[in-house]
Amino acid sequence: MAKEITWDEATENQNFVKLKPDMQKILVLTNWRFEVKPEDSKVAAGEIAFMADCIEEDGEQVEKTVDWTSKRLKTKLRPIFEGLPSNVKIKLSILQVGESFNTQYSVKKIEG
Repeated sequence: MAKEITWDEATENQNFVKLKPDMQKILVLTNWRFEVKPEDSKVAAGEIAFMADCIEEDGEQVEKTVDWTSKRLKTKLRPIFEGLPSNVKIKLSILQVGESFNTQYSVKKIEG
């Protein structure tokens, strides 16, 4: 019998990592970089995005992309990624708390 698919699964873009409030994500990222969003971008046109390949999400092997423009989140990522080559694999725990203008992030590097 085939797995039943929910509406949330059917309508969510499966190629990108999505952070949700109060739900911790464990991610393994590599090939990180910065990209300026083009002017015709639907969201965050002209902003600088932190981009990376996600190869593991919550213990499962995946082929997804991280595309984050949040300055608060980039500020938390900076001490972890700054000075590292982009091809290094980094395992992170990320927790988003709150939404909209009240969003905060807890980001921790997981060793090993």
